[in-house]
Amino acid sequence: MQLTGNILVVDDTMTTLMMLLALLSTQGFQVSSAQSGTEALDLAQKQPPDLILLDFSLPDMDGVAVCRELKLNARTRDIPVLFLSSISDADIRVEGFAAGAVDFIAKPFERSELLARVNTHLDLSRLKQRLSKLVEEKTESLRLSEQRFRALIEQAPEAIMVFDKDTGRFVDANRQAELLTGRPLQTLIGLTPGDLYSAEQPDGLPAMETVRMHAARAMQGEVQVFERVIQRPNGETVPCEVRLSKLPSETGHLLRVSYIDISSRMAAQEKINRLAYFDNLTGLHNHSGLLEQLNALCALSDEERPPFALLLIDLGDFKYINDVYGNRIGDLLLSCVADRLRQLAGNTGHAGRLGGVEFVLLQTGIATAKAAQALASQVLDTITAPFAVDEMMLSIAANIGVSLGAPHGCNGQELLRDADMALYQAKQRGTRHIELYQAEMGQQMRERIELEKELRHAIEKGQLALHYQPQIELASGQVVGVEALVRWQHPKKGMISPGQFIPIAEQSGLILPLGRWVLREACQQLRRWHDKGCGLDIKMAVNLSVAQFTDQELPEFVAEVLKETGIAPASLELEITESCTMLSPQQSIRMMQQFRAMGVHSSIDDFGTGHSSLSYLTRFPVDTLKIDQSFIRNIASDEKDTALCDTIAYLAHRMDLRVVAEGVETKEQLTFLTSIQVDVVQGYLLCKPVPAADAEAFIVQRASLNPQAGVEYF
Repeated sequence: MQLTGNILVVDDTMTTLMMLLALLSTQGFQVSSAQSGTEALDLAQKQPPDLILLDFSLPDMDGVAVCRELKLNARTRDIPVLFLSSISDADIRVEGFAAGAVDFIAKPFERSELLARVNTHLDLSRLKQRLSKLVEEKTESLRLSEQRFRALIEQAPEAIMVFDKDTGRFVDANRQAELLTGRPLQTLIGLTPGDLYSAEQPDGLPAMETVRMHAARAMQGEVQVFERVIQRPNGETVPCEVRLSKLPSETGHLLRVSYIDISSRMAAQEKINRLAYFDNLTGLHNHSGLLEQLNALCALSDEERPPFALLLIDLGDFKYINDVYGNRIGDLLLSCVADRLRQLAGNTGHAGRLGGVEFVLLQTGIATAKAAQALASQVLDTITAPFAVDEMMLSIAANIGVSLGAPHGCNGQELLRDADMALYQAKQRGTRHIELYQAEMGQQMRERIELEKELRHAIEKGQLALHYQPQIELASGQVVGVEALVRWQHPKKGMISPGQFIPIAEQSGLILPLGRWVLREACQQLRRWHDKGCGLDIKMAVNLSVAQFTDQELPEFVAEVLKETGIAPASLELEITESCTMLSPQQSIRMMQQFRAMGVHSSIDDFGTGHSSLSYLTRFPVDTLKIDQSFIRNIASDEKDTALCDTIAYLAHRMDLRVVAEGVETKEQLTFLTSIQVDVVQGYLLCKPVPAADAEAFIVQRASLNPQAGVEYF
């Protein structure tokens, strides 16, 4: 039965805080939280928890300072402190340990790893408290009377022996000492510590030399605590924590020596080390373990260091497989990938998993770009070959970024960064691509980082604007909706394409504030048109990114914007791409159900390009399907695209859904879309995305048309 405890979580990031509270609470822990160092210190002082999960970066003081304050307070100094941090700098980790932390957990953390570490440190803390209490109680009893000594030591849970400093030999022992050492009492009496100890000790010093040193200090009143390895007569070794203290005696210089078997504690520590350096699912090196291997290679002299290559491998389509077949199949597939990489690594390399779907192969003996390319091609062929998983054949895509170890000096973290840059370039080209790191990639990455900084500034300083593309109903020729599209007019670089800055926003996390700004600004614009008596019946379509659609606070924000602007919920249509809905179908259904309950419309954008099945489509509470422009573009020349568009329109109408075709650029396309009874069209043939004033003029102009039967409006 798993023991629980009281845990204090200290983190100023609400998302992380709520995740930790939910995770720990479901495991039976009593959890309290704080969002600043001051609050954490106050809570810990009032009601000391059993363990503290402490963020390294806090708004009022850093985690190291909080840890030091805790350790200075007698009421809180024994509470285990585990740092939560995305910082991997070794000096900072050393500073944290020096402040009194017992462990570091890297962000983003793995659920199983965090729970394992929490449980392990709670167990260690309880064990330490229990043993310390028992030892203190026995020591206090020994001070009261030497006549009661025998009875007390026989009742003690640890092995206790009496050492005579004058003779350098043991003169007494309890039953636990006999069991621990594997020797009867009559054999123990008269032995020296050197007779018990293994030749190899944790401190690496000669046993008898340290015996004299510790005995001298104990006779001065200091309690000596250290570790020793006892060797039994049968050759077995037992790691022990030794506590050495002075005994009151009128006849000689006696010392009380207690031995506590720490095999379980060392096994727990080994487990922690395993979690720290190896991936729990695959058994491969994790990020820390791989970095240790890389740094060990880099630490060799130029003459000793073998040439090597670092391959960073990213698996594609894994999310789809995980969602369709379940986490168990997904985990089995990852384990199969790990097995193949382990075989490729052989005895001359190391395989690792950095987390999620990123794997690494570190291989020595690779000296040239040509050899690295050949190795990467072999890895790509091996990884993308079908896997037999649970009586199924599954295939995955992959991309690989490669960096070569420098012949003169290298740095593990830099090599990982270089491979990551190369992988980024490979992923930009699609799937099954290999890229070797080139020096110019660093410049491109710096430019990307600079553009990210400028985008952050643009969002804060209002440099972004919305353009609106009208959506026209074929039956009436009227504008029935507009799609809001964000544009960035850079003060120096001019108009920056959304295709350039939207991916950066998604990768950097800026897509959330950007997406919220777009939603609010679009609704405010619709309110301004309504106030002018314009576009009273049109819908404002706003695209949602993956990050927005998975944000649990999105429905609340939408409701807030609707209340703030006063527009009717039915006037807002939120567009979600088909591939986005299939990342987690059940979550997508729940999110769209919340929109429908509010009266907000939902549409699936880019329909036909993702992996959705009809079974899910019938369950999605959507109002509109948008045919992707890639199918519209070729309907005049590609019979398959023509048939697909016809099928989508027929399917949607049978499901009582509205059909919107985007990317209409020619009259031939418009004629065909009219023939298959598409409801609404948008595209450059009708109107490009334009500023609000031009969109308003277009809406008014189209409103002046008087619909008549049999009239061709286009």
